[in-house]
Amino acid sequence: MATTSKGKTTLSTVRTTASMENNGNESTCSDKLNFDDVIVRYLGQFGRYQRYIFFLVCIPSIITSMDSLSWTFSGAKNNHRCKGITETDNADYWNPSSISLYRRQNCSLSEHPNLKECPFQECYLGESKNCPYGHIYDTSSSSYTAIQRWDIVCDKAVLRAVIQSMYYVGQMIGSIMFGFLGDRIGRKKVFFIALVVQFVSGLGMALSPHCRLGVGIAHPGIFVIAVVIGVELIGPKYRQLSSVLASIFWSCGQIVLGILAYNVRDYRFLHACIAFPALLFVSYWWLIPESSRWLVAHKRYKEADQVLRKASKINGTYLPPNWYEHLVNDDLINNRESKHHNFLDLIKTPVIRKRALASFFCWPVCSMLYYGISMNTNFLGGDLYLTFIFGGLSEFPALILTGVLVDRIGRKPVLIGGFITAAFAMLSSVVLDGEVYPAIGITQSLLAKSALALTYSTLYIFTPELFPTVIRNTAMGGCSTIARIGAITASYVSMWLVDSFGKMIMVIPFAGLAICASITVLLCLPETSGKELHETIEDVEKNE
Repeated sequence: MATTSKGKTTLSTVRTTASMENNGNESTCSDKLNFDDVIVRYLGQFGRYQRYIFFLVCIPSIITSMDSLSWTFSGAKNNHRCKGITETDNADYWNPSSISLYRRQNCSLSEHPNLKECPFQECYLGESKNCPYGHIYDTSSSSYTAIQRWDIVCDKAVLRAVIQSMYYVGQMIGSIMFGFLGDRIGRKKVFFIALVVQFVSGLGMALSPHCRLGVGIAHPGIFVIAVVIGVELIGPKYRQLSSVLASIFWSCGQIVLGILAYNVRDYRFLHACIAFPALLFVSYWWLIPESSRWLVAHKRYKEADQVLRKASKINGTYLPPNWYEHLVNDDLINNRESKHHNFLDLIKTPVIRKRALASFFCWPVCSMLYYGISMNTNFLGGDLYLTFIFGGLSEFPALILTGVLVDRIGRKPVLIGGFITAAFAMLSSVVLDGEVYPAIGITQSLLAKSALALTYSTLYIFTPELFPTVIRNTAMGGCSTIARIGAITASYVSMWLVDSFGKMIMVIPFAGLAICASITVLLCLPETSGKELHETIEDVEKNE
């Protein structure tokens, strides 16, 4: 862990350089600088250029958020009953035409061996069959869902969870693939590859649920890379904004999805409406540059100079010529061959290994809780569409609170408080049953969701700061990958087990894991508030 004196020196340097910028002094690179010093001194902590770029890369996160949770509506449960032999596909769910011959049930049909002669009462005593003529669905809440299209009910009900879990399997693949590519070929190229994959797969969801895998693959290449670009461009003082603002865009996506799903009840048109806006973001190729920090880390100084020079012009600041010749880190300024880093670098050295293992526990726990509640916001009661929209709205105060607290009291207290609050909200449902008091149930659900939004947002701030530049994207990709294990588990719990065994199958384990995660943060991770980002693994190891 960096010493307190070093932390004070860093903060003092930031204030001094920021003051120089505010006074309009055009200083020169006569002293040694790290890349954070370059950003703060010559661009500003969060100038016009940084705001412009970060806003652009975060807008696609709205579409990513909508894709992420779209199965909540396209795969929504429908009331259903067995279809009778004389009924057509458009038969009324509430007024079966052959009630005298069949007993209507959800997943089986009681058939009398002699349909023409038996009295009405005796027809309930025949042989039970698994709806041999199909199902009739209640379309009062939605006109057409994937559940109806593929008949995902009864003995096939688990497929509802399987399809959603495919999305998170795709995220695991995308996190590994895009995390590696982001460090190897650059953030910008990965961002645009992911946009293309999202458009093709999102449109394909209107035709086949198998495309859910491709949608999941694209997610890390868009949302995670956007956060990394923000962290690498913004000065330490406002670095937490990259996560908070990205999370606000994510929450906006949930609200837009809820409103869109309420008005577009056919799941095929819903997925088409989500997919097509991705085409607009292809124009970003001419608007967004490569990460200057990544370019410097890979010794591509001329390209980094072009990016920062444009930024300084837009920000109205002065960037000295050949500033990169004065970078303090020898690994960046010497003409030695660049090292290629991989996932194994996260476990080779003791300090990085401890941070990685702690992160690899907290991320899946947070993911499991957040997505478990997001996919089933009304599991404690309430209308599906309203509770989903309110769930998105409830994240705004939590995210604002994140932005206020992470610098004032630190990353660790906010993270611990978020986990504990979520655990309390869920455990309170054991005493105060939301099924008896619906308003209380909705409040519990929204409190847990807002606490988890705060926790997730803080993780996106905290985790990149724990790792050096050379493996930062790999670390974020690794955390995002293993987090999908929690999300996959949440799919089966919220979309299958809760329907079969009740809400406690979700409440008790989730609350217990949240408490364990808070203890892990307390004991295993350092505070990073106000500290400079390290460039190399050696920097982290010697400053612990």
